[in-house]
Amino acid sequence: MNRFIDFYQNIKPQIQKEIHKFNQQLKKEKKLSIKESIDVFCQLNEAGKMIRGTLIILGYSFHNDDINYALPLACAYEVFETSILVHDDIIDNDDLRRGIKTINAFNKEKYHQFKDEHLANSIAICLGDLGLYKANDIIINNYGDDKVFAKLFKQYNDIVINTIRGETLDVIMPFEEKHHLFKDDIEKSVMDIYTLKTAWYSIVGPLILGMILAKMDDNKIKDVTNFALPLGIAFQIQDDLLGIYAQTDNIGKQVGSDIKEFKQTILYAYTKKTPYYNDLLKEYGNPHYDIKKVQSIFEECGAKDYALKETNKLYNKSLKVLNKIDWLQEEHKLILIDLINYLKERKK
Repeated sequence: MNRFIDFYQNIKPQIQKEIHKFNQQLKKEKKLSIKESIDVFCQLNEAGKMIRGTLIILGYSFHNDDINYALPLACAYEVFETSILVHDDIIDNDDLRRGIKTINAFNKEKYHQFKDEHLANSIAICLGDLGLYKANDIIINNYGDDKVFAKLFKQYNDIVINTIRGETLDVIMPFEEKHHLFKDDIEKSVMDIYTLKTAWYSIVGPLILGMILAKMDDNKIKDVTNFALPLGIAFQIQDDLLGIYAQTDNIGKQVGSDIKEFKQTILYAYTKKTPYYNDLLKEYGNPHYDIKKVQSIFEECGAKDYALKETNKLYNKSLKVLNKIDWLQEEHKLILIDLINYLKERKK
């Protein structure tokens, strides 16, 4: 029995219903040239796991049992997530997201006879932008008159800004590292990306947005932030491991895409300090990389074990912080404990 999974399975259909309602409105677009790409955006929207939206509802439920009021906020966050991933797919030149063709891949195929990749990417940028501002619309239309609206919208914007800052660093680092231009400490910079781009965006932000909407006080929000931050970093390290060792069918995108993109991860940073680094460079950034070879390098040099140990340390840190939070109801504390277990055991 996992109490978080039970909570998630109860909440997910409710968020999906809200997203379906949003998508039906979006699909009313009358311009046929735009409509096809919007349909792909809506498919991507409905294919998400809804974990972040569920965490918003969970944070809200700490102080309020009537979750219906928080559902539009969960929907807005899921739309924001889809939108930022549309942009991410352009940056990474990915053709698959959530097991579905990306918007840029769809348009490359649609206009394949013209071989115009710029057009395909431009359409995807526009759709990503549209989604970002539609997410704003949902928040404004549903909570504009709420007395916590300014605090809620400011926090939401801060999460978006931090996500973009983390993504910018994630884009610049591979180029500068590949061309021997990067001057900062690799592992520290990787951890900065994990904090900005993943921890706040995936775990901390959703939980505290729900808490703000429920009008909880700042000290309680700080407690949950301290719990969620190491959990979010552990989530990203585990994501890096899955990106190398999982199956494509499980993660919904190509295994080893980090290798192709010369992405800096904790695995890469550790390997750089070992004699195996030159072997890694033969595969890293190579479009014809050998995934088995990279897996072997990370195992033999100790990078995989190091990443697993760091992940477990961070999960234990979250658990230690959680056990000190005395104002949380036992029911919610057990759900958060099982959230840690769920993230530790996930395969995708």
